[in-house]
Amino acid sequence: AAEQNRRQALAQWIASPQNPLTARVMVNRIWQGHFGAGLVATPSDFGNNGMPPSHPQLLDWLAAEFVHSGWSVKHLHRQIVLSQTYRQSSRTNPLGIERDADVRLLWRYPVRRLEAEAIRDSMLFVSGRLNLSMYGRGFDLFDKRGGLTGFNPIESFSAEGRRRMIYAHKVRRETDAVFGAFDCPDGGQSTAARPSSTTPIQALNLFNSRFTLDEAAAFAARIQAQVGDDVRRQISHAYLLAFNRHPSKSELS
Repeated sequence: AAEQNRRQALAQWIASPQNPLTARVMVNRIWQGHFGAGLVATPSDFGNNGMPPSHPQLLDWLAAEFVHSGWSVKHLHRQIVLSQTYRQSSRTNPLGIERDADVRLLWRYPVRRLEAEAIRDSMLFVSGRLNLSMYGRGFDLFDKRGGLTGFNPIESFSAEGRRRMIYAHKVRRETDAVFGAFDCPDGGQSTAARPSSTTPIQALNLFNSRFTLDEAAAFAARIQAQVGDDVRRQISHAYLLAFNRHPSKSELS
């Protein structure tokens, strides 16, 4: 058959309701986005070299529901976030830790680190300087877009560069100078599941980066402008903005 017909046949096979693999893979990726790990922990390998699903019947049920809903991603998100499993507490207990320390059986909501993009966006939001404008050309993390080498990271950003990190222009083989340490892959990789590492570079990047210092200064200025010079009010307001709660007595002291 002609190449166009072969491509069409492949596309129809991939998206066929009779092909369970596509729906399973998609459902697993979406589940991974909500819980940090998929029902199949190897999201790009459902074969013999991959890991078996922790809840095979749930995976099949979600895949069937996904197809029956007309492949509606919004419907699937709603099903997951309204479930008892998603809405449960993250509190732990000794018996659960003893039997399932990795929380593969989802006896509590699994605690996980924020992604690099969420850390950066949260810092901008708390400082009051997050630019929520949508669409258009992405902002630059480096001083140039073309070429193969010599990409110097931008340290201080204008309002355009303080948009959400989803609008950052990616450069292949170059990671963000500050947040690349938080397992944020470069633009030349396809990453099915990011690792979650803990390294001294992460703390050093946040302590010493120009970006952090700029946003810390903006945060301080925001607090002072909103509550004045009273230190106790400043501390209480800072906790409300950063942690969405009031400080304890010891924290305030």
